[in-house]
Amino acid sequence: MTVCRTIPEGIKYFAETTPEKTCLIDGVTGETVSYADFWSNILRFAAFMKSQSLQAGDRVLFSTRQSLSHLTAFYGVQVAGGVAVPLERGLPEAKMLEFTDFFDAKFLVAADRLNAACRVVLYDEYKNAPPADFPLETDDGKLAVIICTTGTTGKNKGVMSSYRCRFSGADNVRHTYEITPKDTALVPQVLSHSGGLRRVEAMLVSGAAAIIMGSAMFFGNIFDAVKKHNATILQFVPAQVAQILQFAEKMLVEIRPQLRIVSVGSAVIPDAHKERLRELLPGVRLFDDFGSTEAPGSAYFEWSAYPPKPGCVGLESLHSKLVFLDDAGNVISDSSRENPGLIATEGAALMSGYWKEPELSAETLRDGRFISADLGYRGEDGLVYVLGRKDDMIICGANKISPHEIEDAASSIVGLKECAVLARPDPILGNIPVLFVAADEGAELAPLDIYLYLSERLEKFKVPEVRNIIIIANMPRSAGTGKILRRELANLL
Repeated sequence: MTVCRTIPEGIKYFAETTPEKTCLIDGVTGETVSYADFWSNILRFAAFMKSQSLQAGDRVLFSTRQSLSHLTAFYGVQVAGGVAVPLERGLPEAKMLEFTDFFDAKFLVAADRLNAACRVVLYDEYKNAPPADFPLETDDGKLAVIICTTGTTGKNKGVMSSYRCRFSGADNVRHTYEITPKDTALVPQVLSHSGGLRRVEAMLVSGAAAIIMGSAMFFGNIFDAVKKHNATILQFVPAQVAQILQFAEKMLVEIRPQLRIVSVGSAVIPDAHKERLRELLPGVRLFDDFGSTEAPGSAYFEWSAYPPKPGCVGLESLHSKLVFLDDAGNVISDSSRENPGLIATEGAALMSGYWKEPELSAETLRDGRFISADLGYRGEDGLVYVLGRKDDMIICGANKISPHEIEDAASSIVGLKECAVLARPDPILGNIPVLFVAADEGAELAPLDIYLYLSERLEKFKVPEVRNIIIIANMPRSAGTGKILRRELANLL
């Protein structure tokens, strides 16, 4: 049952109606917090930020932590009227300065005193502040959160999420999984990503509990937390599932009796992994979800209830509707595998646009729809199927990597003549980036030096491993246009 319109409203509601109910659990330290205490801490953080002159609409960056204190600060900023902007933890200083300027940020919330071009607030700095009551935002169309993502051009994009968007994405999960206050979900995804946040927020609007853990797979810690806190829902990304099936099947089987749902999202899970999970977890409801940062949780597929259906993403969620568009933007009423269209999402769980990108926003948000780069159709069984993406984005684990961003960063290396990035299939992550490099005549480039150079300028998951930085004499090019022949580079892999 829906009891709120925004995430803060949901937390407050359960703080008042089930104050002693456990809300969040730190899966590493075992620390827990009730709904009443979580809400009290949020109000304290909001009061502290107000005392620091936070104004309505101010952007607040977060050097994200996988902790209860991060979520306290994250919602405290929103209750105080600010806009929360979670960033990957451990960003290079140059990247942090770039984000500060891009978002015109007034504050950065971090665990340590970082060098920043804005006021730095520590996560625990609020604890001496007295709590204060705040009127909650009544306009659910206002901006609440900006999620950073990368487009095919390699530019940083800020996906603007209103209070309505955040709540609707969470409510999609709540409704699909039929979550109740009796449920506890393990969420081992980073809280700077839309997927990890949405899974936690689904529990918060359900009066349930979420176990927060980092994305690194320490199987003993993961499954110990599941058993200790009696988790009923596990929510993974495909890369995590691949590691579990390779190294920890026995641990997964041991906890099967307490599980109700296992959900996989953020990228496509291989069919072979689906079938193995089906074998290992009889009686457990198995889902994968389809969506994006721009349109979270658009569709869900309970594939344990069907025979194998390659490419199927199921049915639309509670607050979403999918349509298929031709190249002119018209709806294809009779879409099929032979007549697919670009998948467009309608409904309340849509972004408001891209920060400082009005032209890109107008291009992707048209007629009340978010138009994706995915090609798909609706089958005769009424379910939605995806054929693939039109762009060349590399999906690595739960992360999206633009080849152009790596190429742009590498192009400033002294002695580098040209470069190109391709995807190499990987059994764990799905795909990983491979960087081909051609040097200027007489210049000597070493893969390790290139790796260290990129590590100072890009997030860690975007940097190709040393063994995947390949030095070649010249880039193969077409005789007519002079374009790099990526197919020939792919043959080298």
